[in-house]
Amino acid sequence: MLPITVVPSLPAKSLGEIESLCTSLQGVATEIQIDIVDGKYVPLVSWPFTETNPMEALTELSRFTSDFSIEMDCMVTQPEQYLDLFVELGVRRVAVHVGSTEVYDEIIAHAKQYEYILGFAITNDTPLDIVLKYIKEIEYVQLMGIKEVGQQGQPFDIRTLDRARTLRLQFPELEIAVDGSVNAQTIPQLYAAGVTRFAPGSAIAKTADPAGSYKHLLSLVT
Repeated sequence: MLPITVVPSLPAKSLGEIESLCTSLQGVATEIQIDIVDGKYVPLVSWPFTETNPMEALTELSRFTSDFSIEMDCMVTQPEQYLDLFVELGVRRVAVHVGSTEVYDEIIAHAKQYEYILGFAITNDTPLDIVLKYIKEIEYVQLMGIKEVGQQGQPFDIRTLDRARTLRLQFPELEIAVDGSVNAQTIPQLYAAGVTRFAPGSAIAKTADPAGSYKHLLSLVT
């Protein structure tokens, strides 16, 4: 039986937004997914690229790693340039988007060397063959539940369900995650399709009671 995980996610406008979410989830959630969006891989921008020196800004994440297991969802070009810093900060998981780099083998080798959990993320328009080539070398696949990555609040892309079923049939032991339009309406459908890791964004971070919202969503799959 694969573990079931709900991890709050956030493409933040500022470090303060991350800090606010972490404060509200203190002692409730154990993991946080931080989406970083550089304005190049997709045209949207999130923290730390709202700062003058994004690399320096990222070092501020060290204040959260003692209380949360941090996953970085890298919606950036050449994510390999951030990996050494992630290791230094104690980041536990890294999601690399297919199409954001040309050095997948180097990234896989880096993850194995430094023993963090590596996953590849794909939209529903990305051919599965690209991920299948590396499936034995990575630890999870993150499907995008929306058509355009990087922005919260988009409608659910129903094709995600078929893609999850396809992967689950082929790889019964694979951790399948979904980020994007994960909420109380879609989580039961995703769970039935074989998804085991859920990354709600606005369904937690944009509510009046993030801790209560997290507990409710977790109750739908545990």
